Amino acid sequence: MSIAVGQTGAVSNAVVRSLVANARKHSNQRVLAVRGEPAPDVERRLTDAGQTIHVLPCVSALAIRDALYQHTPEEWLVIITDRSEEDLGPGLLSHFAFQRIQAPGAWEAVRERFSADRLDKALAQVPHRMAVAQGLLTITPEDGWPAAPGSVLTKDHAFGAVATRKLGLPAGPLDVVSILAWTFQNDTEARLTELRDLAGTELADAVLDWLTAKAGQAQAPLRELLRAGQGKDVLPLGLALHTLTTATPKERQAADLGLARLEHLWEHSPNPVSRTNLAALGTASISLVKTMLGQAATWQESHAALQAAERLLGKAHASDLAANSPVLPAGLTTALRKLAALLRSFPASGIGAVESAWAEVQDHALAYPVRADAQDPRVEVFHSAVRLARWLNTAQATPAGFAQAVLLQAREYAWVDVAYNDAAAGVSDQELAEGLGNILRLTEERRRSYDRLFASLLAAATAADSSIPAAKPTANEKHVWPLENLLPGVIAPLATSHNTLLLVLDGMSAATAAELTSGILRSNEGWAEILPESSEHRMAAVAVLPTLTTLSRASLFNGRLTSGGQSVEASGLAAVTKNQGVAGHALFQKAPLDSSRPGLALQDDIAAAIADPQTQLVACVLNTIDDALDKSDPAGTTWTPETIRHLRPLLAAAQSAGRTVVMTSDHGHIVERRRGELRNFGSVSSARSRSADEGTIGADEVLVAGPRVLAEGGRAVLAVDETLRYGPVKAGYHGGASPAEVVVPVVVLAPGDDIPQGWKLAAPQEPLWWSVAVSDRSQLPLSSRNEKLTQSSKDHTPSLLEELDAEHPSDGGTSIGAAVVSSQTFKAQKTISGRVGLSDQQVAALLDALVSAPGTRMPRDAAAVVLQVPSVRINGAVAQVQKLLNVEGYGVLRIDGPLVILDKQLLTEQFGVKAHG
Repeated sequence: MSIAVGQTGAVSNAVVRSLVANARKHSNQRVLAVRGEPAPDVERRLTDAGQTIHVLPCVSALAIRDALYQHTPEEWLVIITDRSEEDLGPGLLSHFAFQRIQAPGAWEAVRERFSADRLDKALAQVPHRMAVAQGLLTITPEDGWPAAPGSVLTKDHAFGAVATRKLGLPAGPLDVVSILAWTFQNDTEARLTELRDLAGTELADAVLDWLTAKAGQAQAPLRELLRAGQGKDVLPLGLALHTLTTATPKERQAADLGLARLEHLWEHSPNPVSRTNLAALGTASISLVKTMLGQAATWQESHAALQAAERLLGKAHASDLAANSPVLPAGLTTALRKLAALLRSFPASGIGAVESAWAEVQDHALAYPVRADAQDPRVEVFHSAVRLARWLNTAQATPAGFAQAVLLQAREYAWVDVAYNDAAAGVSDQELAEGLGNILRLTEERRRSYDRLFASLLAAATAADSSIPAAKPTANEKHVWPLENLLPGVIAPLATSHNTLLLVLDGMSAATAAELTSGILRSNEGWAEILPESSEHRMAAVAVLPTLTTLSRASLFNGRLTSGGQSVEASGLAAVTKNQGVAGHALFQKAPLDSSRPGLALQDDIAAAIADPQTQLVACVLNTIDDALDKSDPAGTTWTPETIRHLRPLLAAAQSAGRTVVMTSDHGHIVERRRGELRNFGSVSSARSRSADEGTIGADEVLVAGPRVLAEGGRAVLAVDETLRYGPVKAGYHGGASPAEVVVPVVVLAPGDDIPQGWKLAAPQEPLWWSVAVSDRSQLPLSSRNEKLTQSSKDHTPSLLEELDAEHPSDGGTSIGAAVVSSQTFKAQKTISGRVGLSDQQVAALLDALVSAPGTRMPRDAAAVVLQVPSVRINGAVAQVQKLLNVEGYGVLRIDGPLVILDKQLLTEQFGVKAHG
């Protein structure tokens, strides 16, 4: 008796392997009988788990007996027959595994492959269920499918296993964003094609249906694109769709036309694709690309997707709509153009509008990529322009005397110069350049006015200083030092208490020092800036006149006014250190520094001297900056420890030896901007200094005379405006009387927390406008830090050695910060909180800055600038402010990652004050 053909059929290799695997686990027999059609062509041999399986059709009991007789125990025998068990009898059945003829369906085999006892209903009812089952069996991995949890095989488990093992999707829960990320992998389309070829279209479509259902509203367009083999286009299309589906009402017609032109990409979808579906795909794409842009490993791919999206919009004749995109490059350009337009009309446009436009630039996903080398250079150029606009928005400071003018250069105008140089780098877009040009012009005008005032004060102070002590500091020399007094007055005393490395960077201006020091402190290499306990700001020194190396550097190392070369410098340092009681010193100039053995960053003698605890003072002269004035681009160079030759290894050696580092220079410099004027004179001592005996003195020049003028017979004319020179064109110059040339920076760094006695950690030295946004109605007293620089001085011409009085607290006026710290609630909080190390003025300043900042939030580093606390202590300082402001635990002030965030509404409610600004 045979079984009807309709109840049997071909037995696939996948089914055979599944049955053998089951028998291997549960039976000692190596023969299986399987119900099927015993056509002659079904005979074959295959392998499974390293064993041979012989599949043999048998049309009768006699054929089965012969097969059993021929069977060898080394291989598996699978008999395909349509005979009934009654026809074969117990004798033959006893030779088979499980003593019966197995009649497996494909799903039973699938269930066995997944070690399941039953199928979930949803899986059992999938369309084309038999083809799907055969596909699952066909692509069974060699190590098998993962066992079904709870022995119930569900659609999620079966298709999830295919997605993970065959399509390369991540294990675990899937959502639209993770699916989109997978579509953008390089091998996605190849994997889908391979699945369709090996397992059949039915399984591939079933898995895609299941997978894209995880995408929610985005399923329909996503499924159609994947089905059509366009997986690589999903993310770019999604980005384009976000632009088209978020268009403003005014742009709606153009957006609809763009969608219509792209409709061919999803028109064959079996389900209708609505605008809501397209918008969902767009929203998910934006979310994914922002995540990818934030990771260095995926930045390049995400940027490629953005560019592809803009090409799609171009094909849809909708490129103009990309202008409002928060991620597309066109959106960043639009934001910059809006900012440039406001800068072009500044100050009439108002600082508040400029800040709002700058906030839009910062919010764009491409403004600050995780890869610094990938940043659009226009962003930092405009950041510098915004900084200059903030500075221009403050009241112009007028120094009361020369010492105050020196400090104004060191504390304020040095940072103006850094921002100016960065903004002056410019952009290639004419429309954007016009905005930069206006800010640069306004800066030049204010800068020129200050430079000329500085020069007049310099001339008066130089003439008044007829009795400057050669090397004996006075009580007023806390912040401003004649350069010849710096070694005996500051450096030598520091070296006697704490081994010191003195780095004289020839030609380093206050602006260069500001940029360089910021880079060193940001490098997280263990350096901290320190100040004398009596000061809140860096010291500054005044170069010898004219501001030439042979005069100023010789005077620096000799501790007195003199001139000369390297031998004079060496003998002078030896004399000063001996007189000051410095135990052991060493001086290394250009030749020794450049003569290290191949493979060594520092010459052996230099490294040994720095490491020697018996050598209290090691001095090195670095010439990179001054050399750049002849043949490089000092304005276009970002000054870092890497761009200044030898500086990085010297700092590393000092760090290892625990040495304090003093960085200073002999003079500063100005930059040639190819807009200068050449005036020819017969007697010149440099490109910026000439004899007073020839020609008239112009408004852009100054006459200086006195004992600190060591050239031209003690009387010289110095150029003031940076556009004036007396010699051939170079990249930069020194010798003149501009503050950029005269003011010498003094930066002191300590290794870690090893702070010498009498010194303290410095707060960030940049001015508030460098880091803190302001608004038109802001009460933030941005100029308050320079109030003491502008006090009037009646009937008195201050000498070079006079220093500043103590700082006066700024007037908070009616700002929200002042209102809060004056409230009864705040006073009660101070009582409850106990000892707090911050003053009311500091708390008020932080509140005013946060109220003015975009989104009432700012980076913690900026908060350190406002509070004037060391960056390493900002977390503790903010915690103290939180104790005062977070009444009953309500989060008026909170920290979120790198940001300090103020809840302005809650602040006004808790403290009963009006919301200013």
